[in-house]
Amino acid sequence: MGMIFEKMDLERHDPYKVAELIYAADVDTFNFFFKNKASAVEKIEKLVESGNNSLGHEKIYVVSNEGGNHILGILISCEGGRVNRWQELKLIFKIFNIQDTFKLILLDLIDGLFLSDLGPDDYYLVVIAVDEDFRGRGIGTLILNNGLELAKEKGFKRVVLDVDLDNEGAKKLYERFGFRVFGEKSYPWIRGRVGAFNMEYLVRS
Repeated sequence: MGMIFEKMDLERHDPYKVAELIYAADVDTFNFFFKNKASAVEKIEKLVESGNNSLGHEKIYVVSNEGGNHILGILISCEGGRVNRWQELKLIFKIFNIQDTFKLILLDLIDGLFLSDLGPDDYYLVVIAVDEDFRGRGIGTLILNNGLELAKEKGFKRVVLDVDLDNEGAKKLYERFGFRVFGEKSYPWIRGRVGAFNMEYLVRS
């Protein structure tokens, strides 16, 4: 099956499908804040369409089939040290009610407890997600290869991502690509500990 990796285009790529993939990458967290898939995906889709935020369309790359009519996977990335939190906060207040705004701010604060600290030379892979119906076909590998290539083209020295402590499969995949654990952020929870491994890949010039 031929596949295309390209920047998301709102006129050609379905933001609802993209929102579903983002939701699937962190189901438990989104359900905790928004109760169910339908509610969570609705909020995520608004963020994707609006842009100028951490899940905005301008930060998203999609993998589609050659006809471009089916999104198989996504990459959301950002450039470390260049996030305008004040601009993002103003946007959230503009498009959501007070209750949802509070939840999104709290979600961002909780994420900050676990996610890697970024410097200006870091390229951060925020979300890597593959449609469950198309897993095992090399799409995740395609996304990672292109993510590393983007970092090199943009002149970044390090690629950073985070993986849940209990996601051993993803951790091993990233290690095969040359990522290594450089930190771990975890906290006690009901079922033991929750948190993430902070992983880095040093870009060769």
